[in-house]
Amino acid sequence: MSSSQSDANAAYERLMSVTNAVGKKHFIDDPTAYQVQIRPDKSVSPGKFLNDPLIPGGYKAHPTTIRAMKKDIFAAGSELFEDLEFIINCDSCKAELDLQFWHFCPFCEAQFSKSCVK
Repeated sequence: MSSSQSDANAAYERLMSVTNAVGKKHFIDDPTAYQVQIRPDKSVSPGKFLNDPLIPGGYKAHPTTIRAMKKDIFAAGSELFEDLEFIINCDSCKAELDLQFWHFCPFCEAQFSKSCVK
């Protein structure tokens, strides 16, 4: 099991243990996995995803964007990604990014530093 998969599993277990004000489970205990196909295409601007005409339901993205994105993204319930949102500004290019999706900046390839956190 990879480190990112282990982190996703640990986050899932923590969220599944959360209860609401009346002691009921806050999230449905039925994880669903989705697989998205993304094809590398250097003609796509870094940090962008475009619908892929060759793969129905798939996307194409710059190879740097594909390398920068986290491969295991965890979402819980209908809230999806908002609850885990962590917005930063890249120190190098000043792009605003949600850290939960990226290992490094998909636009300029800079590593994230603690000083770029809003």
